Amino acid sequence: MKKNVTLSKLGFIFCVLSMLGGALTVTGCKSTDVVEGEKPAPVETKEASEPEKVVEKEPELPPEPVNIRFAKELQALLAQGRVKDAIALFDTIPSELVDDLDLMIVLASLYVSDGQYDMAIKTADKVLIIDPENLSALEIKTLCAKAKGDNSAYSASVKQILATDPYNVQANIMQGDEQALNHKWKLARDAYTKALKTEPDNEDALYGYAKMTYYMDDLKLAKSTCQAILDKNPQNSEALALMGKLAAEDFNYVRAIKLTQDALEYDPDNYDFYLDIGTYYRFQGKYSESIKNWDKAVEILPDYFLAYAYLAGIYDEQGKFDQALYNYRKVIETNPDYYYAYESTAILEYHFGNYDNARKLFDQAYAYSENYSYKLMNIAMYLKEGKKVEAKKIADALMKKLDRESTEYNMTRLFVDNYSRNAETTLLNKINKEKETDRNKYGKMIFYMGLFNEVNGSMEMAREYYSTVTAMQAPMFFEYRIAEWGLGL
Repeated sequence: MKKNVTLSKLGFIFCVLSMLGGALTVTGCKSTDVVEGEKPAPVETKEASEPEKVVEKEPELPPEPVNIRFAKELQALLAQGRVKDAIALFDTIPSELVDDLDLMIVLASLYVSDGQYDMAIKTADKVLIIDPENLSALEIKTLCAKAKGDNSAYSASVKQILATDPYNVQANIMQGDEQALNHKWKLARDAYTKALKTEPDNEDALYGYAKMTYYMDDLKLAKSTCQAILDKNPQNSEALALMGKLAAEDFNYVRAIKLTQDALEYDPDNYDFYLDIGTYYRFQGKYSESIKNWDKAVEILPDYFLAYAYLAGIYDEQGKFDQALYNYRKVIETNPDYYYAYESTAILEYHFGNYDNARKLFDQAYAYSENYSYKLMNIAMYLKEGKKVEAKKIADALMKKLDRESTEYNMTRLFVDNYSRNAETTLLNKINKEKETDRNKYGKMIFYMGLFNEVNGSMEMAREYYSTVTAMQAPMFFEYRIAEWGLGL
C-alpha cells in the first residue's frame, strides 16, 4: 500500500495561536507616580497607639483584548481535543475578528481535522479571495481534494501552489507521492528532490526519494538515503522497513525480518509491514510464520484484498484447498476489480464441484480476457450435469467468434455435436501437428481431449490424456492443475 499523503492538520493552528498568544501575558497597573510640580497631599496622622490599617487595592487591569480572549478559549478546547466545540466557537467570533485570515486558516484546518472537507474548501476559498497566493489555504484545498478523491481539483491545487512556490515542500511531496502511485518513478524522484532543496532534512521527502531510487534499482543510493534518515531518527518506521526490503534484495531474510519487526515497534498497526515479514518468511519456507503475519494484516484491514490474496496463494501451494478457496472468495469480495482472482477461484470451485459458482467466475474472467478455455470449462460442467441445451447455447456463441479451421473451433464442436469417431481422430491429428510449434496450446488441447472423455464416462482414456499433460512438468496454463486432480495427484 502506498504511503498516504499527509499534511499536518493542526500544525499551523498552534503556530497562529502562538502568534496571538504573544500578548496573552498582558499586565498593567494604575499609576502611583507623583506628577511633577504638584505637591503631595498631606498625610493625616493619628496617635501612635492607634495605627491605621492600610488596605492595598489590586491594580485594575485593562480589559483583555478580544483576540486574546478568543485565542485562549480556542487553545483550551484544542488542548482537550474538542475539535467540534472549537469549530462551534467560531459561531461566536467577535465581529472585529471575522475577516482575520489567520483565524480563517485555523477554522479551515479544524474542518479538515473533523473530515468536513467541503467546509474546509469553502473557508480556504474565502482566504484566497483576499489573498490569492496564501499557501496555507492552497495546501488545505490540496489536502481536501486528495481526501475526497477529486483528482482534477487535487492536480489544480498542487499546480497552483507550485506556480507560486516551485520548491514548496508539501506540494512537491504530494506530487511525488502521486507520481509514485502511477509508477512514474523518475518524475516522483524529481519532485522529492525539489522538496529536499528547500528542506534537506525533511524525512518524508528523503523517504520518498529513497523509495524511488529503490524502485529504479539504485540500491546503493536507496540504502545511503535510508541510513541518512535513520541517523537523524532511528525510530523512523518507514525507513527501517525499506532497509528491510534492501536486505531482502541481498537474500538476507533474517536481517530483513529483524528490521521490519523493528519498524513495527514504532508503527504496530502497519499493514504493509506484516505483508513484508510474511513474504520474507515465505522465502525461507516458513509457511506457518508467513500465515501468522498475513493473518495479522487481515485483522488490521479486513476490507483490503491483498493479504487475502497472499493467504490464498500459500494455502493453494500447500494443497489446503478449502482455506485457499475461502481466501480467494475474500479477495473477490473485497476487490471485485481484481480480475486475476477469478480464474484461480473458479478452478477451486470446480474442484469442489460447485459448478454454478465456477461458471459465474469463469464468465467474469472471460469479461476481462476472452480466453476460449473459460467457455469450454463451462460447457463441460453443463454436460456433466446433463444440461445439454445450456452447453450447446454457449458452444454456438463461442464458435461464432472462432476460426472454423482452428483447433479451438473443432474442439468446441466435438463437445456438443453428435459424437463421431472420425471427427475425434481428425482433431487429435490436428493437435499433434501443433506439438512442436505451440507447446502450451498442444497441452491445453490434450487436456480438453481428456475432459471430453471424462464428460462422456471414458475415465481410463481421460486419465491417459491427463498423464500426457502432467508429464509436461507444469506448463503455463491453468488446466494443468485440473489434469493433476483428474489423476488423483
